[in-house]
Amino acid sequence: MRVLFVNRMLSIERGGGETFDLEISRHLEKLGCEISHLSGIPVFSGARIQPQHPRSHMIRSPYFGWFPWDKIKGGWRLRMLDFALFEREAAKWAAAHVGEFDVIQVCELPTFVMEWKNLRMPPPVVMRLTAPDYYDASGAIKLANAVIASGATMAAVAKESRPDCADIPNGVDTEMFYPHHSTFRAAHGIATVDFVILFVARFQSVKNHAMLVRAFSKFLPSRPDAKLVFAGSGPLESEIRKNCDALGVTKSVMFLGEVAFKDLPDIYAAADLKVIASDYESFCFAALEAMATALPLVVTDTDWVPKLIGGGEGGRIVPKRNADAMCSAMSELAARPDLRAKMGRWNREHVIADYGWESSARKLHSLYNRLCNSSLCP
Repeated sequence: MRVLFVNRMLSIERGGGETFDLEISRHLEKLGCEISHLSGIPVFSGARIQPQHPRSHMIRSPYFGWFPWDKIKGGWRLRMLDFALFEREAAKWAAAHVGEFDVIQVCELPTFVMEWKNLRMPPPVVMRLTAPDYYDASGAIKLANAVIASGATMAAVAKESRPDCADIPNGVDTEMFYPHHSTFRAAHGIATVDFVILFVARFQSVKNHAMLVRAFSKFLPSRPDAKLVFAGSGPLESEIRKNCDALGVTKSVMFLGEVAFKDLPDIYAAADLKVIASDYESFCFAALEAMATALPLVVTDTDWVPKLIGGGEGGRIVPKRNADAMCSAMSELAARPDLRAKMGRWNREHVIADYGWESSARKLHSLYNRLCNSSLCP
């Protein structure tokens, strides 16, 4: 079976949707699928993340990712235009190569689905939704041959628009993310005894880096050896750097920028604590990656994430947008290495038992087979 994954951001920025596509692709290949990827790159520059797959294709379209669309009133319209321009070009590209694929899977991309259906091309299209607050003014969700999601997103989609939405859980590679000796601290001048707090997330308002910086500024006097490490990029990074300067914590904060996926395991393994400060998360790959590395977590009360850590077995849960509560939870775990170790063990055991990629790939492969059989795919 030949599957084309279409993901606007795959060559530009790494997030949960991109991680899902790459990981599920790898495991689908183990089941005998031939996988290709189609992504976008800015008109005047190359790929920011080099392709990790031999059958990777890229098309150029205007890119406005530099614009802080989530901080400016009406900025979401520019974000939508950015994606729509790519989606139209992607549909044209896929139509020109239609004989090369049996199934197409898109990461949201409602305009692509509409264009594809208007072209009346035979390969079925599977639409993956990453958040329950999806935007679909054109009704593409109902036109897709299948819709898949996970966590809170799957529950919302099944209730609101597609009762047949398939639950394809996110997963984590527990052989890639595991507790091990890491050279990250030595490479960045961090002492063995320093207390390292890690946040892996794009710099967007929903991730609320600003709240975490405030919490860290309150926490730092009690642990002057603490380091806050940010992994990720995004339009709000410069603003967060200014926040750090204003609060006097810049020397204790590290900005790693966009990190290659292959380098993430060493960063997790070097940390003492993983935090999630988000105002919203429908699932959260970063939580699974930390759990697989046997890290304890401090997370905000964001739908599915507290469920991932067993309601508190694997970490502490604090109210959203509450820097004082975040500081208190970090302080408690910083003072309790025994509790951190216990939580870390629970997290890794839980992830190994319930969140492997292989089972998700088999479910998705079965869905593809049903679609192909019903549409007489070769």
